[in-house]
Amino acid sequence: MGSGISGTREAARNALQAVTHPVTIWPADTYRSGMTRKASLVLVAVALALAVASLQAQDPDGGRGGRFGGQGPLIDPSQLPPAPGGRGGRIGGPLRDNVQPVKGTSKISGRVVSADTGNPIRRAQVRVNAPDVRVNRVATTDNQGHFEVAELPAARYRLQISKAGYVTLEYGQARPFEAGKPLDLADGQLLDKIDFSLPRGSVIAGRITDEFGEPIADAQVQAMRYQFASGQRQLVNAGRTAISDDVGQFRIFGLMPGEYIVRASVRDAGAMAAAVMAAEEPSGYPTTYYPGTTDVGQAQSVAVALGQELGSVMFSLVPARLARVSGNVLSSSGRPLGGAVVVMRPATGGAVGPFNIGGANQVGADGSFTLNNVPPGDYTLDVQQRPRDLQTMAGGELEFASIPLSVSGEDIKGLTILTTPGISISGRVAFEGQKSQTISTRGVQVMVAPVSGQQSIMGMAGRALGGGRVGDDGTFELRGVLGPQIIRVSGIPAGWALKSIALNGQDITDSGYDFKPGNSVTGVVVTLTDRVTDLSGSVRDVKGLAVKDYVLVVFPTDSRLLGGQSRYVRTARPNQEGTFNLKGLPPGQYLASAIESLENGAQNDPAVLNQLRPRARSFSLGEGQALSLTVDITP
Repeated sequence: MGSGISGTREAARNALQAVTHPVTIWPADTYRSGMTRKASLVLVAVALALAVASLQAQDPDGGRGGRFGGQGPLIDPSQLPPAPGGRGGRIGGPLRDNVQPVKGTSKISGRVVSADTGNPIRRAQVRVNAPDVRVNRVATTDNQGHFEVAELPAARYRLQISKAGYVTLEYGQARPFEAGKPLDLADGQLLDKIDFSLPRGSVIAGRITDEFGEPIADAQVQAMRYQFASGQRQLVNAGRTAISDDVGQFRIFGLMPGEYIVRASVRDAGAMAAAVMAAEEPSGYPTTYYPGTTDVGQAQSVAVALGQELGSVMFSLVPARLARVSGNVLSSSGRPLGGAVVVMRPATGGAVGPFNIGGANQVGADGSFTLNNVPPGDYTLDVQQRPRDLQTMAGGELEFASIPLSVSGEDIKGLTILTTPGISISGRVAFEGQKSQTISTRGVQVMVAPVSGQQSIMGMAGRALGGGRVGDDGTFELRGVLGPQIIRVSGIPAGWALKSIALNGQDITDSGYDFKPGNSVTGVVVTLTDRVTDLSGSVRDVKGLAVKDYVLVVFPTDSRLLGGQSRYVRTARPNQEGTFNLKGLPPGQYLASAIESLENGAQNDPAVLNQLRPRARSFSLGEGQALSLTVDITP
């Protein structure tokens, strides 16, 4: 089994290779399984792609790129629907006031076929996105694999193609987990023969058993991969979740070539909790990683090449004594906090383990709670009121608590948890520029995000309360905020950028602010400017020739401005002409480095930036400055 699973990073890295237009992607000639693949991937010219706003994912083209390669987008609190009344926590209603999509005169069409057979792929999904003009279109291929997206306005676009069982790709994407290329589309431009040849996705399959070798049905099996996000390297789900069948078999399909950590957990938490309560010595199966360990640090990676089906991932879940965690939750006034929820999550990060460990987690009317079926481990226990409780609080604030908790297999009883109320933040958005009198605030939203590397006392679900729409008069209000937070703005109109965020004259744009319980915060001023920087240019090789395929990484010379929420770190991919463009960088001193490839999220890793720093080109940007730059590629 080991020989089938072990693989090299080099095989996965070389599985997709980029060349100039038309883009051709070739799989590795020989995989470790001994199989030879002849399938090729051809992408002919042009791209329009879905952009998914995310505070944590890679941001190709400055906040306008998406996350592809079989991974779902990271959740952005700004994408949650707004609250009734338009100014509270976001718990229902339209996202951007039903803004009508912009129509134009351009069109893109093409055909999608299977790389291994050449047959048309029917009902493939084609996603077209241009955030600057608020275009987000979806088309499907017909019986001949053809697609067409018409009435597109002039803008910078991205294009994503997906179909179950195939590798999900962007136009111009030549390597696993790398962003694709943008396309600059002019008015009236008609682009046809935008053809894609999609390869089959990789497959990880196997069998899940108990400690006696008996099959475990309904186990939830996931393929995870490490990615740098939120200021740390952590595991993220990399594809679909499989459920084991009656003989314990599972199959995860549509994966990018690469290395994965496979984990399995018992899916029916309710049934396990009932069995635990009935047992004299409660035991069950905590999350187990291949080849059969509950310690993620001891997990072995599984490597798959492009289109490879690996069916030998078999391991047993590790039994452990499961504990009960019980206690009482009291509000800041000393009263039982009935109706609140208790959430347990692994202390090593939200993506590493399942949420809501322990099954039923609602606090009773008397303030008591009990969590069953808690496996050994170190956790963070969050208590938070439900967002819907805002509707019945008559202007009050939700309360939160977050405490560390270590579980060794013995029951934990008598916990008393005191919650702390969040606070309200109110302020206004000011437009500074020549067109400030005519600009609309429709679609603009203010949100908070935890400072990189720190956990918010609000807990995971409580962070969803940190977004508020900006009213027609420019005012906004955030409710249920607590702890170190950074304020950010989404839905900024095209041609505008964030200039500063100030509180009582103090600039908190990039440093964030520690919002402490007790008093609400007023007078926050968010300033947007139309004096937007515009960085463009090209990349050349050691011979001075133009390079058409690269990733440009721009980052500040001052390392104090780095971090998971930094506005100063951006990446760009070249358009169809081989040039790059980044708008809206804050004024400052920068370094620019062009490299052949970079995985999504890696630009936020300080170790990666330190490697790029010695050979990067330095430059400065002033407010509203347009700068053209030529950068030498770094091997």
